[in-house]
Parts: sequence; C-alpha cells; structure tokens
Amino acid sequence: MVTFHLNSLPKEKRIQMIGEFYDVFDSLKNRNEIRFFLKSLLTADEIATLMRRIEIAVLLQGGYNYRKINEILGTGSDKISRVQKSLDQDDSGYKIIVKRLLENRKRRLKRINKEDKDAMDMSAFATLKNKYPSARVLPDLLDAVIEKFEDDKELEKEALLFTPSRAPFNNRK
Repeated sequence: MVTFHLNSLPKEKRIQMIGEFYDVFDSLKNRNEIRFFLKSLLTADEIATLMRRIEIAVLLQGGYNYRKINEILGTGSDKISRVQKSLDQDDSGYKIIVKRLLENRKRRLKRINKEDKDAMDMSAFATLKNKYPSARVLPDLLDAVIEKFEDDKELEKEALLFTPSRAPFNNRK
C-alpha cells in the first residue's frame, strides 16, 4: 500500500490541498453538520485526543503549570509542551478557541438560575477533581480557569490599593 505524504507534493499543490481542506470546514453550516463530518473523518479516540489538547491549552492559558495539568488530566509533559509550543506561536489556533470557549462559558454561567448557582458554590477546581473523569471535563476546566482569572483580578485590585502612593495614611509627614 502506498502511503501519501503531503510534503512530497509540489508547494503550490500542497497549498491548494490545504486550502481546500479548510474550505471543507468552512462549508459546514452548523454544529450538527460538524459533528457528522468529524464522526466520519475521525475515530472516537482521535476526537478524544484532540479534545485533550484543547483541555491542555485551556489550562495552560489559565496559568496552570505542567505538574498541575499532569495531576488534573494525567497527560505527560511531552504532550503539554507540544501544546505550549503551539500557544507560544503568534498565530496559535488554540488561543482563538480558548478565548471563545471562555467567552461562551462565561455567557452560559450568567444564565444559570439560582438553584444551579447554589450547586456551583464549591470551588471550580474542587468540582473538577470530584467529577473527573466525566463527560463535563472541558466545562469544568473552563470554570476553573475563569475562577482563577477572577481571583487574579481581585489580587491585582488589592495590590493597587496598597501601593505606596495609595496606601492608607501615606500622607503623614
């Protein structure tokens, strides 16, 4: 059986083929079409592998270190470093998707009614650890990152209140 290698094609043909592949995704009209297409294109394990990379990107963008990501997801540092390398590139698709996932999750969280909000009073990270492994891993990771960002913002606000120029009683002579 002959193995196809994209790099064996002339540059123009490679660019054309990759562009056509992007056009395939662009032609899909909704989530259902995307689901059908990906189920036809990829195995369940391949989809899970892609999702794991996105989960790693979410945690890296949230400021989690390799050790903590390994503890949460059980992934090796080699996989984490490959995602980190991609995030370090200016044109990282991970950054786009993580930003959109966080924005979408924040919007959903705003719509949660009081009963659901009471159930979520537990810290997002504790919830993640209690529920893992489950089908809701990505939403829990997004919640943990959102919570971490909010905690960091609160710390920054407190730090600004107590800078030497704004510290209470600083105008004593």
